Amino acid sequence: MSVVSRKLSRVLWLIVLVGAGWCPDSFAQVQPQSACQIATAPRTAIYFVNGVTTTLDEARLNGGKLELEFLNKLPTMAPSVQAMCHLFFLNINPTAGAVTDFLEAGQQRLGLTSTAVWTGLEGFGLVTSGAIVQVLQRPLTNADQIDQATITRHAAAYREQIAAPSCRRVLVVPHSQGNLYSNASFDNVFSQTPNPPVGTLKIVGVATPADTVRGNGLYRTSSTDLLIEGIRRVLPGTLPPNTNWSFSPLLLSPTYSGGHSFIGYLTAEPSRTQILMDMESSLVALASVNPC
Repeated sequence: MSVVSRKLSRVLWLIVLVGAGWCPDSFAQVQPQSACQIATAPRTAIYFVNGVTTTLDEARLNGGKLELEFLNKLPTMAPSVQAMCHLFFLNINPTAGAVTDFLEAGQQRLGLTSTAVWTGLEGFGLVTSGAIVQVLQRPLTNADQIDQATITRHAAAYREQIAAPSCRRVLVVPHSQGNLYSNASFDNVFSQTPNPPVGTLKIVGVATPADTVRGNGLYRTSSTDLLIEGIRRVLPGTLPPNTNWSFSPLLLSPTYSGGHSFIGYLTAEPSRTQILMDMESSLVALASVNPC
């Protein structure tokens, strides 16, 4: 993506966010979490994990959108969720560029070679948005090794939150390739000793290229997500779509990556409402577990 295209993309994202109530003045409209004023109230750590080709600034923007949408919805959520103080964090999945990121995602899924990933996607010809077409047309390269250091770092953050003295429950909301890292981090957390209490870590996936959500977690993938549809044609075991963006004009914009962007998922309906419902349901389950 060129510098001009990236700047235009960020401007369009900000326009959508302002339209959804995201701007400096809008923070005054979000009610403070009353539970956070109570020292003995249970704490939860909510992590956003970004997907492919996402810069640090874009990941922060996505995480901010998640926090804002959640806090706006919080006053209508279940009493057990309102009784918890929710703290928001970012677990960055460093981008190495579009080609490396997508190859890494393919390798994570089934140990596929770069040739298998791109030949499969290109052969079906499903993804037509400009940015993704440019990626598919680049020369094939060898897949890099999975970033085990990122998995270890993510898992360590979750374990630290769950363990004393923090004693926090953890909810992870990953997007795109972030789902693969979150699944691997989940396995890492519970493979270490001492094991954290079962049920203290939950995942709510968004736009997942995976075939499962660890811990019997929930997910939302749109039927209008062209990227995940392309992956599903290559990897039929990929979780099926269970939401959509309806007839949102966002689908017509290259900014929203063929219906794949996290901002789009949290702006369009019904995906926005369903993701927030999944978060609420997962937090209700977390509330019943004592981390320490």
